[in-house]
Amino acid sequence: MSQLQVNDLHVDFGGLKAVDGLNFSVGEGEILCLLGPNGAGKSTTLDLICGKTQPTGGSIRFEGTEISQLLEFRRARLGIGRKFQVPSVYKELTVAENLSVARSRRPGMLHALTRFALSDGRAAVPILERIGLEAKANEVAGNLSHGETQWLEIAMLIAQDSRLILMDEPTAGMTVEETGRTAEIFRSLSESHTLIVVEHDMSFVRTVADRIVVMNRGTLLAEGSIEEIETNEDVKSAYLGH
Repeated sequence: MSQLQVNDLHVDFGGLKAVDGLNFSVGEGEILCLLGPNGAGKSTTLDLICGKTQPTGGSIRFEGTEISQLLEFRRARLGIGRKFQVPSVYKELTVAENLSVARSRRPGMLHALTRFALSDGRAAVPILERIGLEAKANEVAGNLSHGETQWLEIAMLIAQDSRLILMDEPTAGMTVEETGRTAEIFRSLSESHTLIVVEHDMSFVRTVADRIVVMNRGTLLAEGSIEEIETNEDVKSAYLGH
């Protein structure tokens, strides 16, 4: 059974059809990579799934629940997390404190940090171990490398109990070593999370993707394995420039 189902999804911006009749589904524990040329509607699709943008028409169902009209915070509480291109972490707080703020269901940083002090941060340990930041738990987030900051934001989504994680160009600006480590993290995450990833690094896509959806002009152009996509003539024409 699909964890997420997108059916006939539309959104118009002043007459521009950014997403136009899009259909696809994602299975639980799957890593789906969303590809396409600039302006294809990839990031807008993530916006529509997480609630940052409201659709003009169509359906989005998450674990059987229609979510297309829900506010963004309600979708987050259902288990949908979004990582944007620019990391959003609290640079003045430590890595572990960032996770405490992410875990808190009540508004306000003071409550979250008080909760962290009372719990001694023990809940953060397995999450940080999972993404390789356990040695940085007490490091101020502003001192992390670019790659480490990206991993911390992923850890914050895990702390929020996000079962479906949406990522927009997660490896942009990373070193080769950081990109390789990110691929390892993604494969580990797929054991308990579903990932939809917008990415332009094709070597990274080859490493992590279970399945690929290619978009063009707001519609689904092709879907399949990396081998099927690379030999698809429509994709070569629209995306690879041949």
